[in-house]
Amino acid sequence: MSSHHIVREDQEPALLIVNAHAIAFEKIQELLEWMPTVIVLADQVETVVAWGIKVDVVIVPLAAMELWRDKLADQTPIKLISYNTADDPLHTAFYFLSASKATAVNCLMNNKEELKKIELNSSFDVDAFFDDTRWAWIKKGHFEKWLPTGATLYVLPEERKNEFEEFSSGSYVVKQDGIVTLNSPRSFWVGEKL
Repeated sequence: MSSHHIVREDQEPALLIVNAHAIAFEKIQELLEWMPTVIVLADQVETVVAWGIKVDVVIVPLAAMELWRDKLADQTPIKLISYNTADDPLHTAFYFLSASKATAVNCLMNNKEELKKIELNSSFDVDAFFDDTRWAWIKKGHFEKWLPTGATLYVLPEERKNEFEEFSSGSYVVKQDGIVTLNSPRSFWVGEKL
């Protein structure tokens, strides 16, 4: 095994599943390769368990704790983290990640509105996936990556794209193989189709 494949325990990004159908299952399997901590919102648990993978943490409404404890007895050891229904389960998930000293997380999400909630937890390295797109949180305002001709990049928030001369419209299409660099004085999301 080459040195770039060595991953120490708890260094791989956790996998937070808000929407189990956010991307194709083949892509989800790639995210599971290094056996990350798998955190699932309660309404997605049955789908994820049907994949045949081990769930580590379930974010559960407080009123349903006992029901989920019984349902997930065969998944032990498992952590059930409760939240009040007036609270956002995504916030609870990120609180758990912070308390467990995670530094990176891959999130299977529903839509770009949820990215705003993730921005509140900008101390993490975050990749979010939905609509067959991978969104990377560029917290230090510098993105640099080798991309092939024809690759398309997107930027969020939408008004941020005006900071990059490459973006004449809502997206940027790479004109020739090479390094693409985007710099901003503020954090932003950059998206690529999977």
